[in-house]
Amino acid sequence: MKTCILKLLVLTIVAIPLIAAPAGENASSDPADLEAELREELSSLRSRLLKLEAMLDSLQDSDAQAEASKAVATSAETAQSGEAVAAVAARPAPLDPEAVRVAAAKAARDEAAWKGPKAISDAEPAQDVPVGVASSGGQSISFTGLLDTYYTHNTNSPEDGNNTLYYTNPNARGFGLNQAKLEIDASGDGPIGFRSDIWFGSGARLFRDGLEPGPLADVLYLQQAYGYYQFENGAQLDVGLFGTIAGLEVAESHLNWNYTRGMLWAWNEPFSHLGAKFSAPVSDSVTATFMLVNGFDNAWDQNTGKSYGLQISLAPSDRFNTTATWINGPENAGTNQGWLKNFSWNFYGGLHDRFEIMGNLDYISNTDPDGMSATSWGMGGYARVHFTDQVRLAYRMEFMDDSQARSTGVEQNLRENTITFEVQPVKDDPRFLTRIEYRRDWSDVAFFSCPSCADGFAFNQNTFTVGMMWVFGPKE
Repeated sequence: MKTCILKLLVLTIVAIPLIAAPAGENASSDPADLEAELREELSSLRSRLLKLEAMLDSLQDSDAQAEASKAVATSAETAQSGEAVAAVAARPAPLDPEAVRVAAAKAARDEAAWKGPKAISDAEPAQDVPVGVASSGGQSISFTGLLDTYYTHNTNSPEDGNNTLYYTNPNARGFGLNQAKLEIDASGDGPIGFRSDIWFGSGARLFRDGLEPGPLADVLYLQQAYGYYQFENGAQLDVGLFGTIAGLEVAESHLNWNYTRGMLWAWNEPFSHLGAKFSAPVSDSVTATFMLVNGFDNAWDQNTGKSYGLQISLAPSDRFNTTATWINGPENAGTNQGWLKNFSWNFYGGLHDRFEIMGNLDYISNTDPDGMSATSWGMGGYARVHFTDQVRLAYRMEFMDDSQARSTGVEQNLRENTITFEVQPVKDDPRFLTRIEYRRDWSDVAFFSCPSCADGFAFNQNTFTVGMMWVFGPKE
C-alpha cells in the first residue's frame, strides 16, 4: 500500500508541470513569459519533492501516521491539480512540448546535483597532499650506533695518564669511553644518498686535537660526511669527508681483529680526506679507485695544491684479496713545493675455515720546501684462529722504522706485539663483543712515560685491556 501511494504521489507531482501552467490573469504565450512561468513551476516542484521526502520519513515511524499523511497529501495534490487544470483551460496557447522536455531534463540534472550543504567534517581536500622527503614517501634514513668502552691498566703508570702511542683507548688509569658513534645513512630506491659518522669519546679528542688531554666536553669528531652517487655498473662517486683508502685497519674497534689500533695505522697513515673519490669495478675481481682531495687529515687546505690517490684491489675469491694504494700531493703549509708520498699494501688470506692471516706494508715520506726528505715505514702481520663460532684468538706484531723522526718526532725503531682473546656471548649475533688484550711496545730508545724509571722514561710499555663493544643495528 505504501509503495502504491508513493508511486501515485511521484506520478502526480511529476505530471503537474507537464500539463499545468501558472495561473494568472495576464497569462501570455510570449516565450520569455513561458520560461519564467516554467522556472516558477520547477521551483514549486522542488519544494514539493522536499515535502514528499518529509512525508516519507514520517511513514517510517508509524503506519497509521503514514496513511494519514498520504491521505492529506493526496487531497492536497488533487486540489492543486484541479486548480492547475483550470489554469490550463484559461491559457490562450499551450506550452511548447520541446521546451517542456528541455526544462524537465534541466530540472532533473539540477535536482541530482543539489545535495544540500555538506558537513565540514565530510569535506574533501581541495587538492592532493604533496609527498616529499620529510614524509613517508621520501628517502629512507638508517641509523646505526656503536658504543665502545674499556678498562686499561698500564704497568708504567705514566704521569700524564696516557698510553704512549695509543690513539684509541688512551686512558691508562682505568675506565674510558673510546667511542660513542652514530652512523647516519640515507639510501632510497634511486642512486643517490649520503653518509655521516659522528664520533664522541676520548678517542675522538685524540683524532681531532692530538695526544694532549682535554676536557670531557671537547670530545666530538666528525669522522665522515659525504654524499654519494651509485652507477648501474656498480661504480660510486663520493664527495665530502671520508675515511682514508690507505692501510689495513679501520677506526672502529669491532671491525678489527685486535682491540687497540696498531702503530702503522696510528702513526704512518692518514685518517681521512676531504674531496672526491670515484670507485669502479674493472672486472669481476678487480676494483679501481681514484680520489682528488685537499690532502692528509685537513679539511682546510694549507696551500693551493691538491693531493691525489690511486688504488687497485684484487679479490679473486672470498678467501683471498689484496690492495695497493698510492697517495701523493703537496702537504707543506703555505707552499706547493715538496710532496708527501704514501704507499701501502695489504693482503688477506683465509687459509682454513677457522684460521686466517693478514699482512700490511706502509711507507710514507715527506719532502720539505728545501728538498730535505724524512721517511718512516713499517710492516705488520696478523693471525686469527676461531676456536668456536663465539670464541677467537688474534695475534698482531708490527715493526716501524722512524729513524728519521718523521712520525713520532724521535729517532727510533719501534716494535709491538698484541694478543687478543675475543668472546661473542650471543651465537650468530656479533653486535656485542668483549675482548681481553695484552699488548707490549718496545723502542730502541727510552720513549715511554714511566715516573718510576730513570729520567722518567722506559724502553717498553705493557698494557692490559678489557674492551666491550655494542653495535646497535642489523646483525649484518
